[in-house]
Amino acid sequence: MALTRRGVLAGSAAGGLLLAAGPAGAKTNMVFAHGVASGDPHADSVLLWTRVTDPAHGPVSGTWEMAEDELFTRIAARGSFSTSAARDHTVKVIASGLKAGREYFYRFRAMDTVSAIGRAKTLPTGRIDRLDIVLACCAMYMFGEFHAYRAIADREAVDLILFVGDYIYEYGANSMPALMDVRAIEPTHDTVTLADYRARYAQWRRDPALRDAHARASWICMWDDHEIANDDWMHGAQHHDPAANGDWELRKAAAVQAYLEWMPIRDPDTSDPYGITRSFAFGDLATLALPETRLKARQQQLSLARDLDWHVVDRRGSGERVISDPAELKTLDLKALPQGVKREPDVAAFRKKLADPAREMLGAEQCAWLADELKAHKDARRPWFLFGSATILSSYVYPDLTKFPDGKAALAPMYALTRYGLPLLNVDSWDGYAGERDKLYDQFEKSGANLLVLSGDSHMAWINEPHRGERRMGLELSASTLTGPSIGELLLPSGPVGEAFVHDNRDICWCDTNAVGFVTVSLTRDRVEADFVRVLTPRQASGKLDIARHASARIAEDGLSGWEIS
Repeated sequence: MALTRRGVLAGSAAGGLLLAAGPAGAKTNMVFAHGVASGDPHADSVLLWTRVTDPAHGPVSGTWEMAEDELFTRIAARGSFSTSAARDHTVKVIASGLKAGREYFYRFRAMDTVSAIGRAKTLPTGRIDRLDIVLACCAMYMFGEFHAYRAIADREAVDLILFVGDYIYEYGANSMPALMDVRAIEPTHDTVTLADYRARYAQWRRDPALRDAHARASWICMWDDHEIANDDWMHGAQHHDPAANGDWELRKAAAVQAYLEWMPIRDPDTSDPYGITRSFAFGDLATLALPETRLKARQQQLSLARDLDWHVVDRRGSGERVISDPAELKTLDLKALPQGVKREPDVAAFRKKLADPAREMLGAEQCAWLADELKAHKDARRPWFLFGSATILSSYVYPDLTKFPDGKAALAPMYALTRYGLPLLNVDSWDGYAGERDKLYDQFEKSGANLLVLSGDSHMAWINEPHRGERRMGLELSASTLTGPSIGELLLPSGPVGEAFVHDNRDICWCDTNAVGFVTVSLTRDRVEADFVRVLTPRQASGKLDIARHASARIAEDGLSGWEIS
């Protein structure tokens, strides 16, 4: 069933859309239990993926073929493969010698069995007038059903699926037991070893909805943190304890190996194991640039607990005085300060740390690469420059959550911090690397590109207009989680918190703190249209969806317009 705006609205008016997976051949499901996938398309080639499920022992061989028609009467490319336990019996091949801008059908054969048929599309060259993208991220198998993947698989118009991170989650079953009750996970503990990560991918990929979403169209993927561990950086992660999880470098290597085995992505050069930085040109319409933002250059995130300094402020007189003398501080009981004396965070000092230009997420090498991509984009005179970011580029602070009466009592200390206009959870995003973000803004401004940022990670849905000072730098669409939980469900009070985000932040045009779903993005030569597809029943067996918001913007003579939201 196609998921169009009109169809969704009609379906929701009739009680919502009910989604169910179609049947598949039993033998195919035994040999190719994890389906087929394609990814990283070029104008003349595309990567094809499958896995031969649990062969007896030793290596296994097979063949693949790609055709211009679903009946495979016009074969465009074919070849053979071999795989073994050394790569978890996954298969990657490059189908080359293809025509640009053409949809193809592909399949595999092994152990006297034919796989399901997948569809792949090469990149166009020359003039094109439309590009249809599905933007998705953050799929938590244990928190919700994959109704969003089913809807993606059933879409009529999709040229590519852009997945901007958190394809799996490393958490064990006891991480959040109150919510992790929809489906059991494998293994039940945190993923640490290569076997752990392989098992986690295998479980995700056995889901029929995800299998069908991979077969529907070619994917372009990037990792974020949870493919390895929460809030990771070059030399560690928030969710990595060396005493319990062992050496970080070993865990990181295992996670990356499993990712490259299981995801439809071209392998990086062996000399650059984290080199998934890449770009794609869609004819004369758009450039898509995808940097790596976790393992190549990212420095450790700032922490409110570790890096936010506090001082004692005396307002008992006519002015304001910071008490810094150690002798005077010793006379004060910080838990029972006199009236007019308060302990407050040093917000200015923390913001200075956030803006330090030496703090990097991309690093100098990738910033230079981005400058080259922007120059090539300008020379090609394409209307749209798409910047794929695992985390939100726009700047925002949390509104004062103490003003909402129905908060979560256990989170009162966090709510109290929101009175000071601080970034909280977003210190892991570009707000935590504001100095390097300014370098990107310099490049975007110099190039004159019509910038559209496609991002994820936050478990909220956003329509943004990133600014630097008075200047709008571009547009941003940011997807929420495909399954839940949303940040609203986990951490925020009930009430119009999304409206408060908009009110308190210039960059934010719309925010849904409880959103679950994905975004469809359609580009023409002078316009972008986006629908935020919302899953209303993520934890139930039947999926009900609607459109939460529609957004559009255009390219005018003087640059990009702002968003029109309905």
